[in-house]
Amino acid sequence: MWLVILVVMVVILRNVMGTVLVKGASMEPNFNHGDFVFINKLSTSIGAPDYGDVVICKLDEGSGYENIIKRVIGLPGDEIDIVENEDVYDLYVNGEYIEEDFLGEPMMTDGNIEYPFEVPENSYFVMGDNRNESLDSRRESVGAIHKDDLMGKVVLRLYPFSDFGLID
Repeated sequence: MWLVILVVMVVILRNVMGTVLVKGASMEPNFNHGDFVFINKLSTSIGAPDYGDVVICKLDEGSGYENIIKRVIGLPGDEIDIVENEDVYDLYVNGEYIEEDFLGEPMMTDGNIEYPFEVPENSYFVMGDNRNESLDSRRESVGAIHKDDLMGKVVLRLYPFSDFGLID
């Protein structure tokens, strides 16, 4: 009987939660290469992400899929605008300037999409926190991420142990 309960619990947890190893520098200074995070799969499959949520996305690179970690900037129907302002770029969502005090440095590139950009239905505009080293929705090769390609919301950092804790 206990074995059946254990198997059921493992199956449920595997379909509800998951772990991901962060690769690359696109989310520095908030997430680093080698961080190990816990994701809630239900938050994106049944629910919907919100502004500022950190999510894991499936990116089709043509030769296969890669998991990337990004922050949700725009929701379906939002208008995203990135405007040059004295050698740096400012972010606007629906005409409102977005203050992002969690970034390590100013954004120096706007990508290669046309602005203003309207986020398509069932899609999300995502960007890395390290805007100058991130392949994200500002690039035509990535674009807005469809809801079906969101694997889950990052809810807990497991490693490094010095940074262990819940993710807001």
